[in-house]
Amino acid sequence: MKLAILDGGSSLQKAQGVVRTYPSIWQGSVVDVGCRSRELETALMGHRVRYQGVDVDPSAEIVADLGEKLPFDDKTINVVAALDVLEHTDDIHHAFSELCRVAKDHIVITLPNCYEVNTRLRFLRGKPLSDKYGLPSAKPQDRHRWLFSLHESRKFIHDCAVEQSWRVVDERIIVGPRSRHIAYAVRRWPNLLCKTYLTLLAPR
Repeated sequence: MKLAILDGGSSLQKAQGVVRTYPSIWQGSVVDVGCRSRELETALMGHRVRYQGVDVDPSAEIVADLGEKLPFDDKTINVVAALDVLEHTDDIHHAFSELCRVAKDHIVITLPNCYEVNTRLRFLRGKPLSDKYGLPSAKPQDRHRWLFSLHESRKFIHDCAVEQSWRVVDERIIVGPRSRHIAYAVRRWPNLLCKTYLTLLAPR
């Protein structure tokens, strides 16, 4: 896999890096599933697109749950982006199929690598992995439902894409600037050293 090195670790910097990685696909309608603070919209400034943000949060432009059904007809959205979203859904397979159902030209997905070395070390030291896991006393508003490795992410995307009549046209591992000096090692052991998996899909 190729190594995409982003400018930093924030959500906005990640969105900007994703847009730069695939500069030619951002045309027509773009639906940002799990839009949160609309970082992708900011990253798309200068691109002539019709952006729509979808989230379960009531403040979103379109309030909808990817785990249920997206409020779009089949094959009507040019680009559907789901950046760090699928791991939040109860039924990740259904959620993936919803992305494939509404997308027309491209799907962009990022997934976290929960087997990255810092996560392993936190677990080894008995520290919380993040606020997205664990067993809090109060019911959390949101959390990750899945714990998986980079290798599992790739297999899931490839297998489910085939099932939905899509194909993987590009896939990359994402690291921040602090990992530039160990780029060779990240390429050699991505399941241990990369934090995020990025993939671009197109219809078969």
